[in-house]
Amino acid sequence: MKNSTFRDTLLIGKNELLNQLRSPMWLFFGLFQPIVYLALFSPFLKGIADTPGFPMSSAIQFFAPGMIIMNVLFGSAFAGFGLIAQLRSGFIERIRVTPVSRLAIVLGFVFRSPVVLIVQSSILVVIAALFFGLKVSVPGALLLLPLLIIIGITMASLSFTLGLIVKDEGALAGITNFFTLPLFLLAGVMLPVTFAPKFIQNIAKYNPFTYAVDASRSLVNGIFDDKAIWIAFIVFFILGILTLNWFIRTMRSAVA
Repeated sequence: MKNSTFRDTLLIGKNELLNQLRSPMWLFFGLFQPIVYLALFSPFLKGIADTPGFPMSSAIQFFAPGMIIMNVLFGSAFAGFGLIAQLRSGFIERIRVTPVSRLAIVLGFVFRSPVVLIVQSSILVVIAALFFGLKVSVPGALLLLPLLIIIGITMASLSFTLGLIVKDEGALAGITNFFTLPLFLLAGVMLPVTFAPKFIQNIAKYNPFTYAVDASRSLVNGIFDDKAIWIAFIVFFILGILTLNWFIRTMRSAVA
């Protein structure tokens, strides 16, 4: 990457983060849903934690790692709404007449999502540990961070691209909910996938977030020999490259 592209990326990324910080409610609303799930849904799991086939020693050790992935999924999947607002305000139009690298524009926008998600996920882990009794493997949590970053880049790139294409919040909301809800439900965040009928288990095998959730649980619990870990890294690394390239091509067309 050229020095000018790197500099422009940092400038745009910094601007995006400052815009985020000017509205501090992002932290509250971003964490509200997973915390509500922790407080109100995880107690329901205590009654089935001793059921044969339940994958973890306790309900919180099963549920909290899944909430981390849920936060990343929904948090990054709705990133495109901010880009639509900037399209409407004329920000993207003004960029067209500047010498800023189109690659820097893309990377600057994408840079924000992983940073925000890491902050939210860290706070979520601390809350789960302090108030709900979650036990966290520190090496596992550190290894989980790059996976969260890759997932955040993947979903944010997809959301930004769709935002550039549809240019309407209502349409983007409909598309986003159409694919995020099935991904969430089939990932086994709420209940083990092994408890589902066989045909749902078979469908879940093709859901990349199934492996991300399993990897999160294994890493948080200090289980490093789970094949879901390397599967999740490989799958989302490939998806991240594909979605980022799609965003780059779409942005170049939008500001040509």
